[in-house]
Amino acid sequence: MLSSGGSDGVWMIAQFLNAIYEYVNMVLLLDGNAIFFMQRDLAAHRGALVRLTVAVGEVDAAISVATWRSERDDWSRPEFGVAGSALAMSAARHPLIDEAVPNDVSLAAGRGIIVTGSNMSGKSTYMRTVGVNIVLAQTVHTCLAATYRAPLLDVQSCIGRSDDLLAGKSYYMVEVEQVIARLKSSESPAQHLFILDELFRGTNAIERIAAGEAVLRELLVANGVRRQHFVFAATHDAELVGMLEDLYSPFHFADRMTDEGLVFEYLLKPGPATTRNAIALLASRGAPASVVTRALASTTAIEHQRNATAR
Repeated sequence: MLSSGGSDGVWMIAQFLNAIYEYVNMVLLLDGNAIFFMQRDLAAHRGALVRLTVAVGEVDAAISVATWRSERDDWSRPEFGVAGSALAMSAARHPLIDEAVPNDVSLAAGRGIIVTGSNMSGKSTYMRTVGVNIVLAQTVHTCLAATYRAPLLDVQSCIGRSDDLLAGKSYYMVEVEQVIARLKSSESPAQHLFILDELFRGTNAIERIAAGEAVLRELLVANGVRRQHFVFAATHDAELVGMLEDLYSPFHFADRMTDEGLVFEYLLKPGPATTRNAIALLASRGAPASVVTRALASTTAIEHQRNATAR
């Protein structure tokens, strides 16, 4: 196609030639013939083109990985164990967090970890760190950890659920469907890593704890048979720690209140969380004294009731 020039005469010639081309194209089907012959050539050289595309893609991916490695000094090459072996990472970091605090992972096959702690203390980020590094190790043979050793794992998570307005599903319904999908996946002989963040927080406390315990147990034990999966679960329900102590090791992220506000350490520590700063944070942010006083009194009464029921 010709474009118009700087004068009316050139523009008129261009329009005339374009019109001639359109008529010739309609009679001889120039565009259609071009597509036909091009398709024939592509089909004849399909194998070579596929191999070329794959080779170019592999080179491009290798360059990208090498560039990323050159920009960091906190990566290592993973070591892969046999199926059923333990999962171990030291000084693992999340790739998207600047100056991330490193944490370790050490877990035998067929066991899980329950992580407790305040909101914003680092529970979800820690579990994402584990999952992301496993995916990086198994795809680009690079992980952000000092050492890495684990079997090949199918990583599945249940994090960040929300209402599905288009499908007409509530938050809880979406979560239930995701959890059931994970339970079905656990029936596979392939070794999995399941990451579950605050199970069933869309329902009441009693059913949340009961359902959470049942699901977390089923992922590792079915009909009395131990499975070789790994499970990482974050929760605010301290009751789950005792109910699952035979299968899940408790860990927590600590925090403390100071004159400057809530301070997080982002370091994983053994055992359940011992601090409670939700009400203190309300007070520090200017909540009415009557609200803080009533909340503290209610907390004492609820704990007394739970202790009496436990005895």
